[in-house]
Amino acid sequence: MSMNQLITKLSKPSQVASTLDWKRLNGSTALALNFHSNRVGIAVASHPSTGQPVLELEPLSFSKYQAAIDADCLERFSNIIDEYKVCAVVVSWPLQRDTGRMGAACGRVIYALEQLWQQANDDRHNVLSRPFCLWDSDHVVPKQRQDPSKRVDAFGRCASYGSKEEATKPGDEEAGENETLSHGRRKEYFASKERYHEDEMTVVCGVWNDFCKEHWPELFNTSFSEPDERQVKKSSNKPVEESGPEKCEKETNDVTVTKSYDLPKRSSVQRNSLIQIR
Repeated sequence: MSMNQLITKLSKPSQVASTLDWKRLNGSTALALNFHSNRVGIAVASHPSTGQPVLELEPLSFSKYQAAIDADCLERFSNIIDEYKVCAVVVSWPLQRDTGRMGAACGRVIYALEQLWQQANDDRHNVLSRPFCLWDSDHVVPKQRQDPSKRVDAFGRCASYGSKEEATKPGDEEAGENETLSHGRRKEYFASKERYHEDEMTVVCGVWNDFCKEHWPELFNTSFSEPDERQVKKSSNKPVEESGPEKCEKETNDVTVTKSYDLPKRSSVQRNSLIQIR
């Protein structure tokens, strides 16, 4: 499948939210995915009106460093779809924070989605057979539009594209974000490491929480209490178990950071009244 064909399969974020609205009564859930170079962050979430916390599952690790969807990955997704009744999918879209452009991290997402679509033979167990969308949880594009120097017109022109950065030396820690080094008339460009690993700055639970906050603001309570304790532990092969307060784990290569939040509980009367408002 080409990128153009994949784009035609994409749904609007509002359509993904609407799908979960319609199917919330039969226990259907939404799947949040955060693709990295060597793993996939996975979280399952019910409709916010149920008051259920986000359940983050054990990240799906790739056998190779480069993202490669194999039979084991497809089987894992198939089991998740059946067990949690997945009806919609939200995929993290890691745009570059400084430029708003689609960098290497976005390329890895497209590559992984293409593999998922090509290798899945059964639509019933294909993740992308459900409505799925790309979601920028950092809202990079709206922030870019607020800055006049970074606005892009209909012809793709932007004032910041012609800006000249000061020359720096490689390894200069004080100006690590600058990328230009001048040698007389010759210039060498050093790509910032952050631009290749934008996905490492996002957590799959945060992607869903931001999506939920944008589409169900009246149901999403942003007044989380600060975590009382932080527990750092080695990653294990066992799925992450959820009990009591929400546990949202930040994905890292070597360690897993667990944060506990106390979610406000709503009574059934309050939830029903909120549903009627919708």
